[in-house]
Amino acid sequence: MSTIEIEQEQEITPMNIIRIGTGFWSAKPLLTAIRLGLFTELAAGPLFVSEIRQKLGLQSHSSLDFLDALVTWGLIERHGKGFTAIYHNSPEANTFLNRRKPDYLGNLLEMVHDEKSSLANNLKKVVSESGARNSWDLNRLFTMVA
Repeated sequence: MSTIEIEQEQEITPMNIIRIGTGFWSAKPLLTAIRLGLFTELAAGPLFVSEIRQKLGLQSHSSLDFLDALVTWGLIERHGKGFTAIYHNSPEANTFLNRRKPDYLGNLLEMVHDEKSSLANNLKKVVSESGARNSWDLNRLFTMVA
């Protein structure tokens, strides 16, 4: 018995390119929350928006939008609406984004996205240099973030 491969027509869309190219849009609020210590504060228990703003020193009324973006991505959970809402960590965030936990990943995420990182600033140079192989294992790095 032989196997016949049948190619199905697939619609070609730019969605994968857009997802990759705009990935920083979700990374920046996540990194901001990590740097502010939001997940560590919420690990102590649920907080109202006013308490979060006070503990993290947030002045902007856009803090609701910021928190709701994190809700959309499943990193924190919300009960209620508006300024009366109560926020708490998702189980995932409580395990991996709480600075007091042994499995904390915030330092790794900050390092990967550090704008002063030599890889972040010199990727074009790193991938276009000829001669001796540079010290970056790019295949491993790109596999990790894919």
